[in-house]
Amino acid sequence: MTRPNNYFKSLGGVRVHYDRFPDAPYGSPGKPYNFYADKQFQKELDSFFYELWEVCPYGQAVVITSAGTYVSKPGYHGKGRAFDLDAIFWQDNDLIMINYPNQPFLYLGIESVLRKHFGTVLTYNYNKSHRDHIHIDNGSPVLFYTSSKSRVLFVQSLMNHIFEVPVTIDGIWGPETESSVDYVMHSLDLEGNIRDLNTWLTFLTLSSHRAFLKCVSNQQTPFDLIQNLYTVINKELNDTQSRKTIECALNNFVDHRETQLWLDNFRQL
Repeated sequence: MTRPNNYFKSLGGVRVHYDRFPDAPYGSPGKPYNFYADKQFQKELDSFFYELWEVCPYGQAVVITSAGTYVSKPGYHGKGRAFDLDAIFWQDNDLIMINYPNQPFLYLGIESVLRKHFGTVLTYNYNKSHRDHIHIDNGSPVLFYTSSKSRVLFVQSLMNHIFEVPVTIDGIWGPETESSVDYVMHSLDLEGNIRDLNTWLTFLTLSSHRAFLKCVSNQQTPFDLIQNLYTVINKELNDTQSRKTIECALNNFVDHRETQLWLDNFRQL
């Protein structure tokens, strides 16, 4: 694929650095770099970051780090229409994407804003290849599809971490996930179908606000502790014979009437 002539060194008024150099590796603030990309895609990235600075409690960042945009290979990187987000560094805070398990509120708040601007967003839970970065491209519409693994994983993560309604995070849209989403939308006084664009965008806005609010309060609830167990099961017991047995036992505990009555004391909806 032919490299675009257009390139950028900043997004949303903030410097973008490359952080895969031997002397400026992943996890560091990286070094200045020319990121070649489609001009319209750059504008979409700018729009996302400007909105993020407005709604994030930490304000405008100091440095954004990335693993790159254009790569000479098939797919949207080859078209200059993809961006790998490694980290965001603020004056007194940072989020390195591989730290999602420890900073789910900030991560999901950012992802909620991202999904208002881009259809394809591949994150930590999608697969091992995306645990250290968020892949962003504009190759699909900004809509919610129940058949989309990445979108369902995102909604399931919101249910657990942000709205405190425990569900299994497996990327599959089933009765458990659907009923949880219906419950949350009703609690938010949000009418319509999550598959409708306007409803989806409103849901994302409310989700980002709730996530960032939890981010600054930074107090773990019993829901967070339960979700930590699901995260460990998903990460450490994947493809093992014991996973289903342990997951079933945890589901039975969470779904038990007495457990739900106890959890009601901590619900914030």
